[in-house]
Amino acid sequence: MTDFGMPVWVKNLLKKPLNIADYSSEEIQDLKQKLLRFRVDNPLVSMVIPAWNEEFGILHTLWSLANSDLKYPTELIIVDNNSTDGTSNLLHDLGIKTVSETRQGVGHARTTGLAIAQGKYVLTGDSDTLYPPQWINLMIDAFQSSDDKPVYCVHSTYSFIPEKPSQRWMYGIYELLSSFISKRKEKNEPYLNVYGFYMGFEAQKGREVNGYDIEVQRTFRGTVGQLETNATEDGMMALRLMQAGGKIKAVHDSKAKVWTSDRRIQLDGGIVNAFKIRFKKYLSRK
Repeated sequence: MTDFGMPVWVKNLLKKPLNIADYSSEEIQDLKQKLLRFRVDNPLVSMVIPAWNEEFGILHTLWSLANSDLKYPTELIIVDNNSTDGTSNLLHDLGIKTVSETRQGVGHARTTGLAIAQGKYVLTGDSDTLYPPQWINLMIDAFQSSDDKPVYCVHSTYSFIPEKPSQRWMYGIYELLSSFISKRKEKNEPYLNVYGFYMGFEAQKGREVNGYDIEVQRTFRGTVGQLETNATEDGMMALRLMQAGGKIKAVHDSKAKVWTSDRRIQLDGGIVNAFKIRFKKYLSRK
């Protein structure tokens, strides 16, 4: 289902400040209390998010996770990848389990998170993405719903949060057109639809296939077209899990759709150019 506007829960989260200094002590305590649910001893699920200089970006993501309707014991792990701003202090003050990774690169950060994850399942996210209340539940449910081969990897769907709210209808058109390409990929090359900000996999299988080990590590602030020429750590993880005999399952439930920053679109030069890049890549693989 294509959204030409943003749901209420997204709009409400976007109204919240991104600077912790703009919150009252009561609001901060409320967030900390909700995040305590992710401090569990025997988690079934590990939610792993890399962060690099997200002092004024990650709070919306944390609020979205804090509002999760959890039915599975879940731990939250943030991997600080050499942040030079106040990201580390912010996470510490909120009581979030944080680990440092000094090797720069998203793949390195995700590898570190996977190494310490205690859950049977790992869900990966990004610090510029909003997660709906049922996202964790629906993603884990998907691992149990297979009638042929075992599910090793799952992913949901996503929509973009435009920098200018008035442009949301344009993003809706972009996502509608892109969905036709995604459906074709889902049949033969499902790993191409898997991105790290909305995927999950069996932790042990991920370790066995060493899926994040790629030749060129992606950085947090890429360049235009970079993701079109180099393999990414998330897609490679999905591919190796499929090659290991597992199934990649897409979760199309609208309650599992995540909302992410349009920074990926901007890196490609805007909506029109982003679609041209995607369509050209699709044609080159046919």
